[in-house]
This record gives sequence, structure tokens and C-alpha cells, in this order.
Amino acid sequence: MKRTKSWLLVGLTLLLTSTAATSASASLPGYYSSYWYKTRTMHVKKAVTAYQINPVTWKTHAKKHLKKGTKIRVANTANLSWTLKSSKLRTVHGYQWVVKKHYNTSWLRK
Repeated sequence: MKRTKSWLLVGLTLLLTSTAATSASASLPGYYSSYWYKTRTMHVKKAVTAYQINPVTWKTHAKKHLKKGTKIRVANTANLSWTLKSSKLRTVHGYQWVVKKHYNTSWLRK
């Protein structure tokens, strides 16, 4: 009887901790959500590299590493993926700041 109660307690604890972690990670809409069509103010959760590219040729003009906690304005456009604006990123006419190869929202937080 005692052994059953301890296993029940362990199982219940695992169940509660796994659901709490799932709901916390699902707080942002997915990559393909229409939520990202509009520019949103976010913070970087994991360090990423931003590239300043020419949108016509996709050639890289500059790159900058964004540290954890950097405040950015981000939108998901159909042809450029994640486009960024920030006071840390210097803009040049004809170029756009983007984050490549991140097809999820795991690197962002509000």
C-alpha cells in the first residue's frame, strides 16, 4: 500500500511539472502564425546572429551577434523570414536585418 502511494505521488509530480513546462514554452504563437505579420517588440532569449542583407541578392553586408536580453522589434515576412529592427542594429539604405535558419520562436521572449 505504501509503495503504491509513493509511485502515485511520483507520477502525479511528473505530470504536473511536465504540463507547467509545456504551457510556459507555448506562450508565443508559432512561426507560421499571422501574429508575426505585424512588427512586435520582443527580447532575445538565446544568443543569435543577425545578418544585414541585400533583399534582392541575399548577399550579406554585415553581421552582428545579439546577446540574451537584447530588445528588438521583429516581424516574420514571407520572403525574408525574421526581419529585425533595433537601436543596436545600424540601418543602411537598401539593406535589411534578418535572422536566418530559425524557423521557430524558441529564441524569442516577450
